[in-house]
Amino acid sequence: MTENKAPSAATTLGSAQGRFDKAIQAAVSISGSRIGVDHTGRQNRALFIYGKLISHCLSIKLILDKYSREPEGVGLLDHFSVATLGRAATDACLMTMYIAQPSLKQKEWELRRAILYLHELFNRKRFLTASVAEADRGALPFFQTYEAQKVKFKEQIETLAKQLLFSDEVIEELMTGQKVFIGGARGAAREAGWDLDRFDFQQAYLSNWVHSHPVSFIRADEQEISFSQPSKYQFELCAAVLEIVLPYLETTTSRMEKFTGSVNADPIGKLDQ
Repeated sequence: MTENKAPSAATTLGSAQGRFDKAIQAAVSISGSRIGVDHTGRQNRALFIYGKLISHCLSIKLILDKYSREPEGVGLLDHFSVATLGRAATDACLMTMYIAQPSLKQKEWELRRAILYLHELFNRKRFLTASVAEADRGALPFFQTYEAQKVKFKEQIETLAKQLLFSDEVIEELMTGQKVFIGGARGAAREAGWDLDRFDFQQAYLSNWVHSHPVSFIRADEQEISFSQPSKYQFELCAAVLEIVLPYLETTTSRMEKFTGSVNADPIGKLDQ
């Protein structure tokens, strides 16, 4: 990615926007057609995260469209938010693909679901403990049921993981409440059929904007950052984000088109919860 101004940078971004807009339209069409349709719990969870993905992509589109409509020197090209949303969109694609993996057997999905529940429970406890005075926690329904819920999910994970022949070491790790993906994010990306080198680069690169790490700001002078007079670097960064997200969005839309639309599209079918 070069960092000197050039008129062609905006044209490159415009080309990427056109393809990105078509992919968003396809995603919105699939998502909208599933409204009011009976689905399994797994399908509904995948559809919700898919909707989250679409909202991230629409937010990127709004930022870029608003800039392009404004007179030169007046509009705001917020490349920081575009990069941050791009990382969020990639993460949403990964989770959607992970939940909507059609090859899963019932016990495999139940294990994934229990791990997700335990992670949510532990993280909710973390921020509620930090935000509520100790003397007041007993009055909250969450703390009243926390121990029972923790035991339930950990027992489910242990039982299912043993039935699926996971090693004792892996089972212990799965029961810590720290895991989101059984095989980590790279394992989920591999399962989705994504190129791991490409995925690793994109995750590492875009995380700098999410966390305001030095890559996102330390060379601002050299990159000639300006919100009203964007540099070639800013245009190219935005175009790169679209190129990163686009294939993941298309892959996820293809998965959701096949995995949803009726209860029968989920090979596992409806479960008790």
